Amino acid sequence: MIPSVKQIESAFRRVQDTITTFLTNVGDAPYHEDEWHYERGTGGGITRIWEGSPVIEKGGVNFSFIRGASLPQSAATQFRIAEGTPFAATGVSLVMHPRNPHVPTIHMNIRYFEAGDAWWFGGGIDLTPYYPVRREVIAFHRALKSICDAHGEDYAVHKRACDEYFFIKHRNEMRGVGGVFFDHLRTNRKHNLEFVEALGIAFPSVYGPFIEANKCRAYTEAQREFQLYRRSRYVEFNLVYDRGTLFGLQSGGRIESILMSLPAVAKWRYNWSPEPGTPEAKLSEVYLKPVDWANAVAEGEE
Repeated sequence: MIPSVKQIESAFRRVQDTITTFLTNVGDAPYHEDEWHYERGTGGGITRIWEGSPVIEKGGVNFSFIRGASLPQSAATQFRIAEGTPFAATGVSLVMHPRNPHVPTIHMNIRYFEAGDAWWFGGGIDLTPYYPVRREVIAFHRALKSICDAHGEDYAVHKRACDEYFFIKHRNEMRGVGGVFFDHLRTNRKHNLEFVEALGIAFPSVYGPFIEANKCRAYTEAQREFQLYRRSRYVEFNLVYDRGTLFGLQSGGRIESILMSLPAVAKWRYNWSPEPGTPEAKLSEVYLKPVDWANAVAEGEE
């Protein structure tokens, strides 16, 4: 049976609740919940925010479901759909900016959109470490490949799309170590929903190991400064290239929810680069480029 928009909405609400429970437990802190309404149509969303906790310096998990009577001109042009077509959109998006530089930032998004006869799913998950551990990066990609394999999705295709999408053109580097990314997924509505829901429900098992292994690791002030410096690249990508941010602004979305992805603190340093041979230099030299991580060799596997 083809799932209805209401069923897709319910599935996405379950994803938000599952992730919220996980983050509340590992973050050892409550969240602030903000319910909002879509002013240009019907629907709205629930934003859950963590700020200033021992583990999560700033993070949020946002659910939204909106309907509009008329697709905005900019979105209609982008999607090649007649202007004025009624539309519906629902999704879950999250970004976690941890306090400890040894814990990577992570982003996940699953979404569904329909307008007229057109419909599709999109989404993905990607990791942005500051001091990456090779075996952890490999495990992350292997976990994503397992999810793709279980649902008949081509991990290699989605991984390559992620590498290409999360590329900061004006910096000539990837935002992080990638993950999976897909858009306009519309092969089978039931199967596509099962895949994106599985990706969302798996978030605790995919990200949890990074938190547990690294949240209590000691770090220096210099490492903290490097984390803030790298966060500036994250901000640049989100404000210049991210399609979700741009669509939210174009469709009159809620600005607080759209910009929840930004970190609490970031720093820009003029013409700075790390010393050669340092872990900070290794990040760009080894990790911020396309690598077949799922088939890479981890320590102890030689």
